[in-house]
Amino acid sequence: MALALSGVVASSLSASSTSTGSNVLMIVVDDLRPMISDMEPERFGFMSTPNLNELMKDSLVMRQSHVQEAVCGPSRTSFLTGRRPDTTHVYDLTTYFREVGCADCKTIPELFKDEGYRTWNNGKIFHPGKECGGEDTDVQSWTEEPFYGDDAYNDGDASITMVTEEMEAENACQDTQILANSLEALQNATASGDPWFVAVGFHKPHLSFAVPKQYFDLYPNETIELADNPYAPAGLPAVAYASWELQNYDDVADTGFSGGVNETLVDWKAYAERQAYQAAVSFTDANIGSLMDELKSLGVWDSTVIAMVGDHGFKLGEHGAWCKHTNFDLDTTTPFFLRIPGVTDGGILTDALVEHVDLMPSIAEAAGIPLVETCPEDEPWLTSRCTEGVSVVPLITNGALTKADWKNASYSQYPRDASGSMPIMGYSMTTADDLRFTAWVEFDYSTNTTEWAMSDDCGRCALELYNHTTDPDENVNLAYHDDMVDVVAEQFEKLKAGWRSTLSALDTTS
Repeated sequence: MALALSGVVASSLSASSTSTGSNVLMIVVDDLRPMISDMEPERFGFMSTPNLNELMKDSLVMRQSHVQEAVCGPSRTSFLTGRRPDTTHVYDLTTYFREVGCADCKTIPELFKDEGYRTWNNGKIFHPGKECGGEDTDVQSWTEEPFYGDDAYNDGDASITMVTEEMEAENACQDTQILANSLEALQNATASGDPWFVAVGFHKPHLSFAVPKQYFDLYPNETIELADNPYAPAGLPAVAYASWELQNYDDVADTGFSGGVNETLVDWKAYAERQAYQAAVSFTDANIGSLMDELKSLGVWDSTVIAMVGDHGFKLGEHGAWCKHTNFDLDTTTPFFLRIPGVTDGGILTDALVEHVDLMPSIAEAAGIPLVETCPEDEPWLTSRCTEGVSVVPLITNGALTKADWKNASYSQYPRDASGSMPIMGYSMTTADDLRFTAWVEFDYSTNTTEWAMSDDCGRCALELYNHTTDPDENVNLAYHDDMVDVVAEQFEKLKAGWRSTLSALDTTS
């Protein structure tokens, strides 16, 4: 199944595309929660993101897009192949999707490469290292030599270091190197006369938060707000909690913080971490602004589709936890922008439920290359060119701008104890009626099979249920409340039915 363009969108794309489709700039940002000043200011407080605000004015902005696993490697593998972790069989930072059954799975850049595009990798697109077969990227996705940059400024601290003007002038920041190479790639791509797909992956706001001091200066102490829910949700099962990344950095370890449940980072350090994260977001905002300026300078702003996504969200002390690695909404929700020249002008903001696996069919449709069909249910990893998402392009013109009018659910998952004695998988679902339901169930990682029975022998099996209407911050787990028995049973059956069951809610004739 592929959603077809409406007449308005099709005619607009035709007018602005090259003979083989539009050029594409795809931007991937690491650890980006929806902390953009014009996106959800009432939720996240003061932010300085003028360039992302400008991009929003020309984009379809999806505020409710969920990644399929809240950690870099599996998430990137998922949206770059358009398939979910249970299809890619990638749940960690060491598994390469082409070595576990998805050998011929087409990636987004490969789709464009097959259509005659020149494709560039600048920075962190795929997760580097073992997960890409020992390379820093999936080499068969690109026609040009990949560029990664060097992390020349990381002294083991999470936030208290700042890059001086002198060091930045020497390209101390890896993202500064990536930006410079990306600008050169855009220049070379435009000069070539060939259709192009340029991917740019910025590392910040990933730890460590070492960025130029000028971005720290944007956030005086009085503008920094700590999380107002620094405790685990009431009734939270132990299997659902994780906060282990931040204390790997020396300056945080020195405070004695170990990431335990309901253990909070000392306030002065929490203020420093949040300030540094916000500074890192503004640094990336400035780099994205430079990319936008270059497109305009080259005269290709009106013929370039832009897709911008984060690879997952991030906690900054909410629930007493930091970073990602859970199924909380803050971990799985991250921005997804899609700009189509002449079509999304003026900006469109939607709360419809979207998933990052939707990126592949969306970017293909927006650029005017052949649509990507839905993967078959049986052994989907054996089908080379398919997706387990749907194009979001119909959201632009058919008025389906609410959860009720689009997908009735979005799905995420997270593994626990994959190589241990009690392997578990947490499957989560956000529904159109504002419920967030999670089932932690037994999972066999050798056969990639799920056991939904939740037997008495499964000591770590557990449930979570949050009502986002009354509890948007997920502070009370309702799953074990006596008056929620029927709701839990209904949500459990819906979760088991899975993402394919959501397709019937979509109008495929738009």
